[in-house]
Amino acid sequence: MWRPSQGVTLIELILTMAIVGILASVSYPAMSHYVRESRRAEARNELSHIAGLQEQFFLQTEHYASLSALGLNTAADNSYLTENGYYRITAAVSASAFLLTAMATGSQSSDPDCQMFSLAQDGARDSSSHDRCW
Repeated sequence: MWRPSQGVTLIELILTMAIVGILASVSYPAMSHYVRESRRAEARNELSHIAGLQEQFFLQTEHYASLSALGLNTAADNSYLTENGYYRITAAVSASAFLLTAMATGSQSSDPDCQMFSLAQDGARDSSSHDRCW
């Protein structure tokens, strides 16, 4: 009398693992790309937020301020690390102008396309290599 097997054979298990491995190796680079792209939003949002703080400060005092004078928690070099630590923001400030620059740090520094973002007092935006970064 014939009885169906109730287990998984070694060949079926190896075949399943091989298929999962192939799918993972194909999908991982694409997923990494989308993760890096989503982290870029942190730089853009923080630059816009700090530019707004600069404008508020300018309206009250008629000059722009350093990041620490804006009330941000800065490092010894007066740079500001974004909330998740993917970008370090610096400010070049004069009485009538500012230039905010965000540089990729940590795991985001492996982003080959958008290492740097900048935003000026007149709204001029720039990125390290591509217009699509903004």
